[in-house]
Amino acid sequence: MYEIASIILSAFLFITIMVIFTNERIDYISFTLLAAVIACVVAGIAFGVGFSEFMTYVEFEPLFFIICMQIIIVILEEHRIFRWIILKTLHWTKADHRKFFYLICFIASMTSAFISDITVGIIFVPIVIRACKIMKINPAPYLFGLSFTINIGSIYTPFSSAENILIANAFSLNFTYFISNFTLVVIPTLIYTLFLVDFTMLRKQEPPPKEYRKTLLEVMDPNIVIVNKKKFVFNSIYFVGVIIGFIIIPAAYIVAVVGAVIMCLLNRKKFTDVLQKTDLKVITFFIGIFLLMATMQINGTFIIIGNLVGNFISDNALIAAITILLMISVLSGFLAQIPTALVFITLMHNIYGIGQVPNLIIIAILLGINIGSNFLPQGAACDLITLNLAEKNDVSDFNYDSLLKYGSMMTLVHIGVSILYLTLYSLIIP
Repeated sequence: MYEIASIILSAFLFITIMVIFTNERIDYISFTLLAAVIACVVAGIAFGVGFSEFMTYVEFEPLFFIICMQIIIVILEEHRIFRWIILKTLHWTKADHRKFFYLICFIASMTSAFISDITVGIIFVPIVIRACKIMKINPAPYLFGLSFTINIGSIYTPFSSAENILIANAFSLNFTYFISNFTLVVIPTLIYTLFLVDFTMLRKQEPPPKEYRKTLLEVMDPNIVIVNKKKFVFNSIYFVGVIIGFIIIPAAYIVAVVGAVIMCLLNRKKFTDVLQKTDLKVITFFIGIFLLMATMQINGTFIIIGNLVGNFISDNALIAAITILLMISVLSGFLAQIPTALVFITLMHNIYGIGQVPNLIIIAILLGINIGSNFLPQGAACDLITLNLAEKNDVSDFNYDSLLKYGSMMTLVHIGVSILYLTLYSLIIP
């Protein structure tokens, strides 16, 4: 009786949290923690499990990694390193609107491979809108380009997003794995995506007059953002060193922890002071989700779901990978990416066994999680940030309806190319 009640309750609460997470107006942290406590109490009574056993299901390595990477990014942003890169891009292109479009979207995409997509959006979007307004051109094509390419760049590394961190930790994937397995899909996808936005939107715009371009270059001087040149150069070099550390050392969380501590010491900042400036909501959310999922592991919910999903999974690795790609793409478009990733990690471990999940399936999971979120604007946090900033700056052509229209079409193209990539990958690397 209690066992069945635990299964139904855990499944119901988890689905509820996934839906709530997509609505930024609701305090999803409070609901997640409350759901976790209720599910743990019921599962504890039903199966005689104590709190200490639930805690063994919490993955602390990705949590440490996320916290420490946020600390590093906070310090980098204090020295406005990424803002300098954007303004320098303007000067490299001499304010040519099409060259600027290609270069700024490419840089934003590659930046999102190292820092969260939300942070990239907050940094890049306001400056791009301001630059377009000075040149008196429509910012909408640039915002579409940023929205579509930022998620592409997130595929490229194991530490670009919380979802990738969780997947990389679950399947023991390192930086080299991502570079070797995704370069041939990320770079071509990035190129044809920018070409499509250019062909359908940007080319319809008249180029800005030379006097506007000249004004832009004078107003947006990269040197303006540099407060302390010595620290600016030092922290830039240090960040490159941290990235190299990720490549050399397999345990990414150790690199992040040591990197964050040393960065605080060298910048003479207290670790706790910088920690207060980070977004601890995601960490709290993770802990609640891990505990909620622990109840689903203990009461057998995932075994039931795994059996149901297993009926749709073919014995053929390619067909199974395509099926999973489609499932995740749809779910991550309608629901939250983080819980979707956690669910499929657990399901794949239950279906194939820990350490036995085929590489093609892992690639499909990563592709689906990162590209599927553009199906709906609310599926990607970066899209919501961009929409909010566009509304505040009166960018009328970039709104929910237009992003829904073009985002869903672009996502279908990305899914089609991903299926082609999986097919070619399976033929070349059996």
